[in-house]
Amino acid sequence: MKTKTVLKTISIIMLIAAVIYLSYALTHPEFGQVFYIGNFAVGPELWRLFYLIYAVIMAGLFAISCIKK
Repeated sequence: MKTKTVLKTISIIMLIAAVIYLSYALTHPEFGQVFYIGNFAVGPELWRLFYLIYAVIMAGLFAISCIKK
């Protein structure tokens, strides 16, 4: 198999795994534990933000992998 085909397959698998993970994480806010950075508490609201940032990054990486050179 060509390297490009293998990399495309891996990127699709990673995207599917990210979608499954995010669908679970966004429907279960208790999934992430509260932790503290100094006096700043990172709770379920911020975990949702982190998950959305993760989704944007994964979608961007997938889109970049689809660009032909």
